[in-house]
Amino acid sequence: MKRVLELMKESPYINGKLYLLYLAAAILGVISYNYFDRELALYFYANLTGVKEQIVEALTRAGESGYYLIGTIVLLLVIRNKPFIKRGLILILASVAASGLITNILKVIFARYRPRMLREDLYGFNWFDFGYAVNSFPSGHATTALSVYVALALLLPKYRYLFLLIGIIIAFTRVMLSLHFLSDILVGGIIGSFISIVLYQYIIVDWKNQQNAPEPK
Repeated sequence: MKRVLELMKESPYINGKLYLLYLAAAILGVISYNYFDRELALYFYANLTGVKEQIVEALTRAGESGYYLIGTIVLLLVIRNKPFIKRGLILILASVAASGLITNILKVIFARYRPRMLREDLYGFNWFDFGYAVNSFPSGHATTALSVYVALALLLPKYRYLFLLIGIIIAFTRVMLSLHFLSDILVGGIIGSFISIVLYQYIIVDWKNQQNAPEPK
């Protein structure tokens, strides 16, 4: 833990700008909870239908953690003599697993009603409860999407904007499908991205410093 904290201090990504961005996202989440969440959920529930809904449903599957957990494990077993790629896969695997664990714990603690429970006039937090109807906060798909695509943005900085855009789109599909509120994906995105940034320092940067390993540009 001490070494991780040291690496966080050394990271060029973990700085005042990042914390300011997270603070802005958190404030937006609070504002959205009070003013926008319900309206957005009801709007998309009423208007996203047909082919558009099918396209969004296909896109949202890219936020399922199982694909990345199983996929990275399989690739780690078959890839040989490519240390940077293997380290990158370990980063993605660890980021998805760690951020997912944190998110699932928070889901139980907050037990927030999902958007579709608005039809039963239920909104807000039920606190310390289980079940699909009350595990909206934070969004697991948004956590996974941002953990994966922030990790890829760090590993392949040439394509960082593309990866970040993909992650954001995947996260927002949860709002469009009325499966999560906007504030759910904002907090999920904070968790997923921050875990990836921290683990990048530990798994990639620290390893490179020790091994003098080459990194693609």
